[in-house]
Amino acid sequence: MTKDWNTVEYECYQTIDKNNRYRQMKKILTVLFFIGISSTTFAQTEAYKKAVKKCIESNGTISYYEDVVDQMYVMLEKQFESKEVPASVWEEIKKGKAAAMEDLANMIVSAYQGYFTIKDVRKMNALYKTEAGKNMFKKDVLSEEDKIVLNEFYQSETGQKIVSSQDDMNASMSKISETWSSNLYKNVIERLSTKGYNL
Repeated sequence: MTKDWNTVEYECYQTIDKNNRYRQMKKILTVLFFIGISSTTFAQTEAYKKAVKKCIESNGTISYYEDVVDQMYVMLEKQFESKEVPASVWEEIKKGKAAAMEDLANMIVSAYQGYFTIKDVRKMNALYKTEAGKNMFKKDVLSEEDKIVLNEFYQSETGQKIVSSQDDMNASMSKISETWSSNLYKNVIERLSTKGYNL
């Protein structure tokens, strides 16, 4: 039986519509797939950042640089002493410390990513929770038991990564420290300048 033109046209329309719906569904699934990948990657990145920030808090890095910031403020107050900068201005300037420390932490996270996995960082954090991990940053307080724990850690895969990357990490940290402190100093000078205080 020969199909009339309307029937053929309708069937063609149905086929085209079905193909269009298939393509649309494929696009939607592709978008959802990439959203899922992006969300997973973001979650992993955030978890890594959190782990490294905990690590550099535990090993004293953050505390050290907080002191650096405080010393810089003291130095700048002396440099600007003749300019009679009000205490309220210095208080406002010093509120930038938290943002500066966050910038530093993010820079250090980037350095860690080149050498350590999140598994490595979590193992470091686990070590810092132990008595040996807490004592390793103090002078002349390591017990024989502490030394055994630390020796075992540095013989592990993560420990060997730390040892083998030490020179490179020191170089990276030196560069980070120089860049960060320079940017921080310039930022404070610029903020003082916008308020009319110049050396």
